[in-house]
Amino acid sequence: MIRYENKRHNPKTTGGDHSLEPMATPVIQPFSHEPVQLSTHPKLAKLQRKHSLTEKGKALAAAQLAARVGSLTLTQFSHARITDRLPRRVFQAGQLIPCNDALYWIKSGSVLIRHSRHKYPVKWMRTGGVFGEMPLLGQTMLVTEAVAGPSNVTVAAMSFAAAREWIKSDPVGIVLMMGPKLMAAERDYFRSQFQTHDSNVAALLLRHAGAGLSIEGLTQETLADEIGIYRETMNTVLRELESLGLIKSHNRKITILDKTTLTELSEL
Repeated sequence: MIRYENKRHNPKTTGGDHSLEPMATPVIQPFSHEPVQLSTHPKLAKLQRKHSLTEKGKALAAAQLAARVGSLTLTQFSHARITDRLPRRVFQAGQLIPCNDALYWIKSGSVLIRHSRHKYPVKWMRTGGVFGEMPLLGQTMLVTEAVAGPSNVTVAAMSFAAAREWIKSDPVGIVLMMGPKLMAAERDYFRSQFQTHDSNVAALLLRHAGAGLSIEGLTQETLADEIGIYRETMNTVLRELESLGLIKSHNRKITILDKTTLTELSEL
């Protein structure tokens, strides 16, 4: 059985300069990604370096945040035509969009979701995207903020009070829409806290394979990003699973050879 400490450790990054640097992904001029001061509190001065991120760390964190922030889309709400009744708000290019107790549907333009402290970009959202901080609907911005894109952004805005009224009008529809997301969040939390990398990778492979026995067209980096580990760690786990005769990996194709044992591993 493989055992790894449940940390995001990059074996190729030990020491070296961990200062904040701009991401390689090009972003428009209004958004600066200069190194930021994490905290000005004197008691936290010695912890600054510990909380800075490498480029790889930023990319890994961004991939995880992108999968969780703004994951709803306008089509999931089309049955209620809720946005037709909501007030519109317009934000100028580069303007910070306040998200507390508000949910927004992008009607036109684009919005950049970025880390609120480190300022690295997480994802771009376009027309139809949904973002905001609305606990009633299980929506959170986590540690990110929203900024209007290179042109004016028009959004439909739902307030806390409007969300309550909408839930009252269609409680079953809301549960059917949000239930699977909440279940997935609970599953991901459990895996991140209590399961090791080999179990997480086994579960990931089984999820992608579905009723079949193969996963094609996905890179190791893509798979690693899904569960928040480094590509090097994913490579190590896959090689170990292959040595145990559980899978076979070749040219972006992973074939499950022993689904029963892989399932047992995923549940440990």
